[in-house]
Amino acid sequence: MTKISLKLAFSKLLLGEKMSVELMWLGLVLLIAPVLGAYAKIIKDKRGFVWLTGAGAMYLLAEAFNVGQVYLTEWIPSGLNYGTMIFNIIGLIATFIGALMVASSVFK
Repeated sequence: MTKISLKLAFSKLLLGEKMSVELMWLGLVLLIAPVLGAYAKIIKDKRGFVWLTGAGAMYLLAEAFNVGQVYLTEWIPSGLNYGTMIFNIIGLIATFIGALMVASSVFK
């Protein structure tokens, strides 16, 4: 393999697959957050945890678009980038809202 193709393969490995694994773990952790909150008995208002659970679902959906982009780009158009970006942004906004709501209900 040439030096350029090795560099391209290495950058695709670092940027593509690592990012999708991180999104997957973030989505799973946010889906487990209400269970841990119930176990720790800090749930006073469920609205914040509902937002965090929704954010976890959005991150898993963004990761699904990312996996499709990495493995199916040869026969599917590259419009999957937009799905990843949209659901990342929605998940980020839902995470911020949920984190603020949980923090305000815990520190009341």
